[in-house]
This record gives sequence, C-alpha cells and structure tokens, in this order.
Amino acid sequence: MRLIRYEFVKLFCRRSVLVLFALFSVVNLVKIYSEWDAYSFLADGSGERSWRTVHWNLYDQYRGPITPEKVQQLLAMWQPLAQATADMTANTATDDANSLTGNLYSDRNLLEKYFVDPMQYCYEYGERAASVAEKARQNAEVAAQVSALYQQRESAAIYRIYAGRTVPEFAYAEMANYYLNYDFSLILVLLLGLYGVAGTFATERETQMDRLLLTNPNGGSRTVLAKLVAASGFLLLVIVWFSLLDLAGFVAAFGTFEGLGQPVYAIPSFAEAPVNLSVFQFAILVSALRSAGLWAVGMLWLAVSLQCRNALVSLVVNFALTAALVVGGASVAYSYLVWAKVLDPYSLLAVRPLLSQTEFLDIGGFPVLSWQAALAFSLVIGLIAAAAIYAFSPRNALCPMRRRR
Repeated sequence: MRLIRYEFVKLFCRRSVLVLFALFSVVNLVKIYSEWDAYSFLADGSGERSWRTVHWNLYDQYRGPITPEKVQQLLAMWQPLAQATADMTANTATDDANSLTGNLYSDRNLLEKYFVDPMQYCYEYGERAASVAEKARQNAEVAAQVSALYQQRESAAIYRIYAGRTVPEFAYAEMANYYLNYDFSLILVLLLGLYGVAGTFATERETQMDRLLLTNPNGGSRTVLAKLVAASGFLLLVIVWFSLLDLAGFVAAFGTFEGLGQPVYAIPSFAEAPVNLSVFQFAILVSALRSAGLWAVGMLWLAVSLQCRNALVSLVVNFALTAALVVGGASVAYSYLVWAKVLDPYSLLAVRPLLSQTEFLDIGGFPVLSWQAALAFSLVIGLIAAAAIYAFSPRNALCPMRRRR
C-alpha cells in the first residue's frame, strides 16, 4: 500500500499535472458556459419579457404528469398564435402588450420549442415504443416458427427493452440534452490521462532508475504492480473529476436540475437507447463505461512505455496510438460495423453512439448489446495488457537479499 501511495503521488502530485488539472477544469467550465450562451434561447437575460422569465413562469403550470387538461390548456394558448402567424402577416411589433414576450412570432416559437413539441414527443413516445415492442413480438413468433433461434432471441430482447416504455411526465429537458451530448471534456480527459501515465516506465529507464530499483526488495514485480494500481487510480480520478465537473457546470450554467429524473429516452436523441434508466442514472453508466475505456487505453499506454527508453518517445508513440484509436472509433461510430466499434476501446470513451441506438452482436448464438460487448472486450484488452506488463517486466534478481535466499 505504501508503494501504491508513493506511485500515485508521483503521478498526480507533479506540478505540471496539477497545473493541467486546474487549467483543463477552467477550460471545460468556460466551454460549458459557452454552450449554454450560444445554443440556449433562455440565455437572453432576465427581463420581464425575456424567454427565460416567460418560460419559467409557464413551466410551473405544465411540469409534471401530462394530463388532458394541460394539453388542452397549452393548445388553447398556442393554436391562435399558430393561426395568426401562419401566413406571416401578423403584427411584427416587439412591444405588443397582448403578447407574452412582446411579439406574436416570438410567443409562438417559445411555446413550440419548449412546450408543444417536447410535450407532444413525450405524449406520443409510449405509442411508438409499444409499436416497436409489438413488432418485435411478432418477429419473435415468426422466427420461432421457422426455428431461427438467434432471430427469436434478438426480437425477444428488443421486446423486453421497449415494452412498457412511457414518458408520463413533462419536464424541461434542454439542460439534460446538452449535458448528455457534450463530448468536449473527453478530449481533455485523453490529453491529461496520456500526459499523466505515458512516461511511467520510460522515465525511469531514461534515468536508469529502473536498474537501481532491481537492487531493492520491493523493486521489480512489486513496484510494477504498484504502478499498475496507481495508474489505474489516476485514470479513474480523471474520469470521475471531469464527470462531476460536467454535471456541475451544466447545472450551474442552466440554473436547474430539471430533467435529470426523466427517462433517458425522453431526450429525442436517445429515443432508441437500449437501457431503461433516468438521465442521472444514465450519466453514471456513461462515467463507468468511460472509466473502463480509459483504463484499457491506459494499460496500452503503459505497455508502450515499458518498451521505450525515452519519455518523449513514449509520449509520441502513445499519442500516435491514441490518435489511431480515436480516428478508427470515430469513423465507425454510426456505421453498421458493430464489431469494429466493439473492438476499439475508444468506443467506450465516446460511448454515446453505443448507448443511443439498440444494436446487438451475435456471440455464441445469443444477442449481446453492443455497449455490453464493448465493455467486455475493453476489460479483456486492459487485463491482457496489464498481465503482459507484469509478466515481462524485469524482476529484482540483483537484490542482495534475494540472492542470499
């Protein structure tokens, strides 16, 4: 444990790493704020007729369970506006005393974007999901009749995923949408993780410290094991920190926790998500999968570092390896090459494509969700790399105590 603590301190408490942690955190928060400022229509100030003020005043009336009364009340407000502005001849004044925001077109757009369209999506989603589940059930029956066992199992799995899905409550989902689709912090995570662990072994070989360690009873395999555990802890810390920072940044920028309790498929871009989780639970799953992906890539970084005699060479080679994984993963992210996604650990880091669509792999005649298969393969890759590092690292045979034994 002392060795692990010592190795972790060596990784994390370097001045350059701490500076990068602080710098990247600030950059990430600035980027999140810019997302809100650039894309949210509620970032128009706090005036009496601003979209922000009008939205939150109306929101208290329509949040919660979707009832016929709420739907009728909303339509009674929106339909006259839609009719009045349909032919684009309505009054364009921006100080209309009879409007919510000072302009009829602005009123219509506000209601459509933040109330009518989202509520309609939530209201109709249950029917769409039921249709998918029924189609899957029918396909399973047909497959059973022709003894197509795999197709039967896959259709049954789809049925279990979509059966009973509904979005019974309406909630403000803009913050949750931008939060779940935010990937900028992933770049910072990769850069910080790469810089932190890429030179772990190469630095000691460059200074010949590795030869000195072989004369110590705790050198060799014990030190290597401590480095593996410490590097794993460092990578986990990076993921957890930026996951928490992302959540805190979006909550602070948008000024609300609303939407985190909604089913993740209440977000249109995740309508086909293969998991029945809330947005907050989904975010935890994403962080866990990214941790596994970064750990697997980190073990590959350490394996390269073990073979390099120069820290700069190790950094350059590992950067090239990371770039290859990123380019490869990004090129197949939204393709039908499911195996290609699964075999690239980067797919777990940029995990949104895997979790935004329901797709399976045929493994031994059983349908396995792509994200589950990617998790299993990444763990296998990481374990193989870690085992190879431990097996092929030098032993402390030069230690006098060892020789006397």
